[in-house]
Amino acid sequence: MTKKKAEEDKLKRGRPTLFSDELTIAICEKLANGVTLSAICAMEGMPSFDTIWRWKIARPDFSEQIAHAQKIGTHFLADDSIRIADDMTIDPAHKRVMIDTRLRLIGKWNQYYADKQQMEVTGKIDVTPVNVGQLDYDQREQLADMLKQLALPSQGDNEQDDL
Repeated sequence: MTKKKAEEDKLKRGRPTLFSDELTIAICEKLANGVTLSAICAMEGMPSFDTIWRWKIARPDFSEQIAHAQKIGTHFLADDSIRIADDMTIDPAHKRVMIDTRLRLIGKWNQYYADKQQMEVTGKIDVTPVNVGQLDYDQREQLADMLKQLALPSQGDNEQDDL
């Protein structure tokens, strides 16, 4: 047996991978329908949670597909929150926990549902230095007033307030 053949045989040892395009599609369909990754991993025929994480690290395309499916799943969970809110058979306290949990998670998984909106500013801000020596008296007074409004009170100002 050649050295190369022995190395190839070593690489082929162990349990064969479950990874396939069909399994990826099945996992993504479940995620898009609001099923959590841990629930999917508990299903028969599905890989373990750590196996999926290893695949996500090793396969960027798989990771992107999973992330996209989870993002779609957030819309399902949002709709499910409305269903829970409208269900009169669920205890109100339990209802609140169910809805709050879903809303917190989807707010973290999808910025569309986040409480805190982030604004992205694009473009160029042109900041040119001001030569104070070229300002006339009125302009200097206006600048001084603006700086006073922006400045935080110093400790000396607080001492005067106490008098």
